[in-house]
Amino acid sequence: MNTEKFIYIGLMAGSVLFPFLFSFEKQISFYKKWKYLFVAILLPLLFFVIWDAWFTARGVWSFNDDFTLGPRLFDLPIEEWLFFVVVPYCGVFIYEVLKLYLPRIDFNKAVYGSFVVLVLIFAFLTLLYSQRDYTFFNFLFNTLFLSFMLFNNWFKKHLTHFTLAFLVALIPMFIVDGVLTAMPLVEYNPLENSGIRVYTIPFEDLFYFLLLFGMNVMIFEWLQRKRKIEK
Repeated sequence: MNTEKFIYIGLMAGSVLFPFLFSFEKQISFYKKWKYLFVAILLPLLFFVIWDAWFTARGVWSFNDDFTLGPRLFDLPIEEWLFFVVVPYCGVFIYEVLKLYLPRIDFNKAVYGSFVVLVLIFAFLTLLYSQRDYTFFNFLFNTLFLSFMLFNNWFKKHLTHFTLAFLVALIPMFIVDGVLTAMPLVEYNPLENSGIRVYTIPFEDLFYFLLLFGMNVMIFEWLQRKRKIEK
């Protein structure tokens, strides 16, 4: 048996194990919010799977069959579909735990200002790398989504917790993505990205994760807000 084929699925299982088990811890009780989480995972999953499949078809990146179980859907390994479930689950879990244990953190003007600057930088990078698909679309989507996030005043009070959760979630993200890109399970076309890497991780992957995580958290909070308004 080729154990290398279980690496991706093993990383996904290992990543979600403790967040899943601690979801039932009495104080956290994350399982009670699964009804919001399901939608917050599903909608971004549809967007990212379309993006992922499109880029795979265009040769922007590819998946090495030596490290996956084999079955594919829309030319994406089954493990890649799981990625868009497991990573959001873990990310939103971290976000909720930080909200629980750091409840007094509220809107911070410096954090908001940092995101405004980030949007301007992303817009500049979109123009700078207009000929490189991964970099271009990554920063284009981030520019649009983060602008939308900042213009929704109701989300401002969540922005600091979101930022902290993203920074914490970068730690497991670096571990998982570092393994995937070092093998490499995911192979990137050098003509379609900036060429800048953090260890073996393309620079763009950090902001791909930011976009995914941002969508998950914003939808998660919007559904809860909508529920409160309806009451």
